[in-house]
Amino acid sequence: MKKIFVANFKMNKTNPEVLDYIQELNNHLPESLSSDVCLCLPYTSLCLGKFLDERIAVGAQNMHEEDFGPFTGEISADMLCCLGVKYVIIGHSERRKYFNETNEKINKKIKTALRHGLKVVLCVGETKVQRNSKRTTEILSQQIESALSGIFENELKGIIIAYEPVWAIGTGKVASSEDIEEAVKTIRKLISSHYSKQAAQDQKILYGGSLTSGTAKSILKIDGICGALVGGASLDPNEFIKIIS
Repeated sequence: MKKIFVANFKMNKTNPEVLDYIQELNNHLPESLSSDVCLCLPYTSLCLGKFLDERIAVGAQNMHEEDFGPFTGEISADMLCCLGVKYVIIGHSERRKYFNETNEKINKKIKTALRHGLKVVLCVGETKVQRNSKRTTEILSQQIESALSGIFENELKGIIIAYEPVWAIGTGKVASSEDIEEAVKTIRKLISSHYSKQAAQDQKILYGGSLTSGTAKSILKIDGICGALVGGASLDPNEFIKIIS
């Protein structure tokens, strides 16, 4: 299965800084790029995606579930598509925590994104408290079952699931290989039970959470991991190139 690497810039970099980044990335990309790569830029920089190497896709970090309307400050799927956006992150733990996004809202966003032809990067993962309470499987089940409610099996090809243990994001701590492998097995088991064994086998699953070029190689060797959702490490183009290479 082809690897996928998604960079999440979060609320970082002005347009001049993004342009500098793009130039550096374009200049040092390996000639042979065997993986799919996407940069999820801030809304204000999505228009700069046209300057990226044609092998790099542009992604957004969020979108509204409605097509249009009186939602001040929000961005619709159509607006993203008009800017050449191909991917959208939905359900990131920071959206869940700071903006009170519910599983129901995430489900609506996924359906809207798929309807507009956007590839979804669905984020799931447990907090430290939930993990210490041995509720990881329960939390992953709740998040995935709710997020995929009403989604047909043929639509799963447009959804990439990113396992991001909340306790690892931005902390410098990386989940152990055993923990990641167990989470991946749980996710595939859920997909299999709700859809089919083939759907579970075909499901693309990424890991995210303080991943760096130093830890990427071992994580990408874990059975069932198809790539990575990269946060802080993606802000340095040279570090990101090491990861995707």
